Amino acid sequence: MAASSRPSVWPDLSAKLVARMLSAHAGIGVVLGALLYIVSLSGVLVVFHAEFARWEQPHITEVSAASPELAARAAQTLLDHASAAGETPDRVSIFLPTPDSPRLAGGYGDTYWFIDESAALGETIDHGFSEFLIDLHYYLHLPSTLGLIVVGLLGVMMLALVVSGFLAHPRVFRDAFRSHKPGNGQLSLADRHNRLSVWGAPFHIMIPLTGAALGLATIVALTLAQTQPGMNVNEMFDTVFGPGAEETAEAGPLPDIAQALRVVETDFADAGLTPWIVQIENPGQDGQTLQILTAANQRLIFGEYLQFSPDGAFIGKTGLDDGAFGQQATASVYNLHFGNWGGVPVKLIYVALGLALCVVCVSGVQLWLYKRARKKGPQPRLERSWIALVWGPPALIGLVLALDRVLGLADAAMPAVFWMGLLVLTGLSVFAPSKAALSSGLKLSGAALILIGAGAHFLAYGMSGYQSPAAWGVFAGLIASALALGANAVLASTDRSAHKPKATDAQLQT
Repeated sequence: MAASSRPSVWPDLSAKLVARMLSAHAGIGVVLGALLYIVSLSGVLVVFHAEFARWEQPHITEVSAASPELAARAAQTLLDHASAAGETPDRVSIFLPTPDSPRLAGGYGDTYWFIDESAALGETIDHGFSEFLIDLHYYLHLPSTLGLIVVGLLGVMMLALVVSGFLAHPRVFRDAFRSHKPGNGQLSLADRHNRLSVWGAPFHIMIPLTGAALGLATIVALTLAQTQPGMNVNEMFDTVFGPGAEETAEAGPLPDIAQALRVVETDFADAGLTPWIVQIENPGQDGQTLQILTAANQRLIFGEYLQFSPDGAFIGKTGLDDGAFGQQATASVYNLHFGNWGGVPVKLIYVALGLALCVVCVSGVQLWLYKRARKKGPQPRLERSWIALVWGPPALIGLVLALDRVLGLADAAMPAVFWMGLLVLTGLSVFAPSKAALSSGLKLSGAALILIGAGAHFLAYGMSGYQSPAAWGVFAGLIASALALGANAVLASTDRSAHKPKATDAQLQT
């Protein structure tokens, strides 16, 4: 006797609805792949965020160091400026020159200025394009906490894809040194995907791992705080990064910044610590405190916090440079993720490996699209959307740059231009005459827009205004990027022409 079939718990769905759900499922996969790619691409650019900032205002005089007395006068200048404007800042910060940013600067609230050798406030700092790139990578331009969590989850997803990719392809290490004959697009793409995945494996694991740690730190701190009665998230972070200076001064003159900086220079030089950021909390008010964040040369940690008494005497430090292993490891995540630990050579290595990671992200989705097309038939809408999501971001970053340099695009409008532009490009991609035309058009458009933005910036400041070596480096990088995009479009078109089937004599006669 045949067993009776059990009724399904799911309602009967029409074939049309099922097809739509499958299409939506595939679309979500493509969108997630695009987000991973955008985070990777923006990460490549953010490696040189300090250089981009120097390029945006290339005419600012650069110095290798600032004396303790100059820093103290600069802090007083900022406090006087705030008083004259009727403001009472909660914090005044002085940014001392570093190799990455050899400029003296300072400010309070949301406004910061460059400061000259006489401690006078100069030009307002305006790094709109650099901040656009940083916010794109850190937050995908979402509200900060939400954005960090989303990017952190993308890091977890990328790490899972890397690990599962190795486990799912046991021959991947052998295939990394094999190459198929050119002409087969899918096999060539698989070769490229396998090679870059294996050759860059340590980097491809380290980057999403550290990115996930940075992005999900708030969730981890919130979870751990629940295990300790009366502890909040800020207090949980204080267990690692310290609560700040505790010895306070009464309202009156600022703490002795010059003496504190002299102490750092004499007592902490052997430990490789150099002054970086001077922070005065509640300046001129009751409870004012003095803390100096130092840079740790030749170390992965981002720095060490030193606390000082009102008279400039050292009273303690957080312990990031010599504390518990977990504390030092946590303080090393940021530099390890962004490559801020070995100068320009290390940054160039990060850029090369970051571009390889972008190729792995793109080729992985493209291979999936090949397999999907083989099983379900051509997917022109999905394939064109993916092309727009791959070559649209470079073009739109070029558009933001060009609008910023030519028309003075407002900083707040930059994210809207990028994301609305990406949405429009993806929607209109289905009307492209061919995938090849769409790809070439976006590449050439990106190249042209980058050249316009870089050229307009150079014309605005001239050779005499390019006082910063970093400005020349960024300018050269932008030109090289534009030329690479253009060359890629031309070579892809040439390659398609070379592999296009030739017409037979009979076809030519008809």
